[in-house]
Order: sequence, then C-alpha cells, then structure tokens
Amino acid sequence: MSYTDQDVREGRRLMDDGRDNRLVIGDKLLSVTASGGDGVFDRYCDEISLNPRTARQYRHTARMCTRPVRQLVADSGVHVSYSALREGARLAPSGKPYDESYSTLRSLLKEAREAGAGRVSVPQYRRALGMEPALQDLLDPASDTTLADYLDSLPPEERDQALRDLVEKKEKVHDALKRVMDEKRRRDRETRGPECGGGRPDKATAVARDLVRLSDQGSAFMSRYPPSASLAFTDEQKVACKEVLGTLDVLATWIRVRILDDQTATADRRTATRDLVGV
Repeated sequence: MSYTDQDVREGRRLMDDGRDNRLVIGDKLLSVTASGGDGVFDRYCDEISLNPRTARQYRHTARMCTRPVRQLVADSGVHVSYSALREGARLAPSGKPYDESYSTLRSLLKEAREAGAGRVSVPQYRRALGMEPALQDLLDPASDTTLADYLDSLPPEERDQALRDLVEKKEKVHDALKRVMDEKRRRDRETRGPECGGGRPDKATAVARDLVRLSDQGSAFMSRYPPSASLAFTDEQKVACKEVLGTLDVLATWIRVRILDDQTATADRRTATRDLVGV
C-alpha cells in the first residue's frame, strides 16, 4: 500500500476542513444576497470567482445543514464529506430534501460509531436514502462523483441492473448529456469571455457578460421546448407571453441603440476626426 493510516487521517482532516469552508461560503452567500435577486447573486459570484451553479449548491446545502447538524457531525468522530451533506440536502421530486433534518445521516453516524467505522461514504448514504444520483451530475466531468465511481460503488448485481437501466433510459441519457454540454459551454463562456484584460470587470464587460448569460438562457429555454412539444395555453397565459415578448422587443431595441448604434457612431466620429487631421 502506498499510503499510511496517518495519510488517511490527514486526508480526512483536510476534507473536513474543505467541508466546513464550503458551508461557511454558503452562509456568506445567504447573508450577502438575501435582499437581492439572481442578478445580484450572479454579480457577487463573479466578484469572488465562483461558478453560480456551484454557489447555489453551497447556499442551499448551508441553509439545510443547520448549526446543530454541523456540530453533530463535527463531534461524531466519523468522517462525513461535504458531498454527503449536499446529497442529503438535494431536493427530491416531492420538493423536500431527501434527508430533511438529516435524520438518516444521524442514524448512520450512530451505526458507524457503534461499529467502529471511520466514515459514512456518499454511496452508502445514497443507498440509505434510496436515491439514485442524477444522470446529469454523473455525466458532468466537474461533478464530485462520476458515472464510473458510482458504478464501482455498487454490488455486482446492482451494477448490472444500473447498466440495464441506463440502456433502457437512452433518451434520458441523451438529454442529460445535452444538458451537461450546454452547462459546460455556459461555464466556458463565463470563464473565457467577454473579458477586458483581467482584474475587476468594467461596466461594459459586466453588460456584455450579462447579455451572454441572457443569450445562453434563451438557447437553453428553446432546447427545453422544441417545436415538436405540444403546448396549449390559456388566455391568461397568452397575455403573459405577449408581455414577455414586449419586454424582449424592448431589450433588443436597447441593445441596438445603446450598444451597436453607439459603437457605430463612435467609430464614425473617429474616422471623421482622422480625415480632418489628414487634410
């Protein structure tokens, strides 16, 4: 074996520190963006160089994982990673967390202490909750748990069934892959541009970034509702859609007037100035 028990203890301590740091970041996100909307939240994430999707997970997990739960985990002497706490806070189809108040985790901690076990693993916790990982998370290269990790954690008979389920759910797998790629493209757009040379972004860069996000949201929206989808709107819903269309028309005009026309006018003025100088 290439590592010692001391290495394991130190590694777990570092992971526990990372868990606590993520929860503290979630607390900070809760406090500084409580009175603002998504725009404020996204701008703050940009200021601290944190991906908004990851930030929302931190914020939600911190909200669900209360101080008493954190203290219970810290005092248990059993290693529990941030990923495990995040899975317990994940919302089930019912709209409630899979492990509301972390009652299942409490039971697992008690069993671990009685058995002398040193940790509660994510796959073990998932099985106790009766939950399967979201396909999108498993297929996402940035996820903490990959598809291979998940399959390796299963007993042979469960692994075979999981593989059969994936084959039968090929349309869902395709949709999950598409969402992963859309999310990756969005992250790439956020990290690579439009930029202004590093440092704190100026106002023009902030406007360009917000417009890029709006564009990505629009593309994702259209992907969720392809032309083949059957939609039957009520009169009230049609009125709401018309109001949205009016706002989008105003936004398109705003972009043309405030950005494109302004830039063209500025370029024309510069050209005229150069011509005068030449004369």
